Amino acid sequence: MNNKIIIILLSLGALVILFFGIDLARNRADKRSEFDFSGITRPLLYNESPSKGQGELAIYEYADFSCASCKAMRPIMRLIMEKYSSQARHVWKDFPFLAQSSRDAAIAARCAHEQGKFWEYHDWIFENQNVLAPVSFETGARALSLDIAGFTSCMLDDTISALVERDFQEAQALGINTTPTIVIGDVALVGVVEFEDIERAILNAISK
Repeated sequence: MNNKIIIILLSLGALVILFFGIDLARNRADKRSEFDFSGITRPLLYNESPSKGQGELAIYEYADFSCASCKAMRPIMRLIMEKYSSQARHVWKDFPFLAQSSRDAAIAARCAHEQGKFWEYHDWIFENQNVLAPVSFETGARALSLDIAGFTSCMLDDTISALVERDFQEAQALGINTTPTIVIGDVALVGVVEFEDIERAILNAISK
């Protein structure tokens, strides 16, 4: 009798393991398919993508908050948007490949975005680029009068880190390996580029 009970229990255990194994495999497959960029040739615009400007033409900037060259591009992009905000919009794409602090900064900026202050936080990060540490992100949130409880909770939210990861994998699928990389229409501008280079790409894209 005891042997039959043991056999039954072992059979039930095997079924449980098989069930959870199948479920885990499905979850992994779902996670992979969530970021399936096979065949992608252009950047994708998401509802969650931080952007500014009212124009239809998207200026995609793949950047890393720890990147000195990305910091150098900030005043140039500001001038571009001052001139072309009615014709184009600046779309931020996270490509945090330099360090863990890059990814943390990207998540922090996304959390500021949740409270409507992405670009203000974007500027704050670059202004404090050389002193960033985990505690500094909250300092930036306080400087911008964000809700600290909401910001802190957001920093731990997996759905926010997934948005950063989605941009990162998209960039990899497009073959991007340098920050900043600016994509306008069919043109990719890599590294620190001049105002005139971006303007030329904008005008060419608008004319098509």
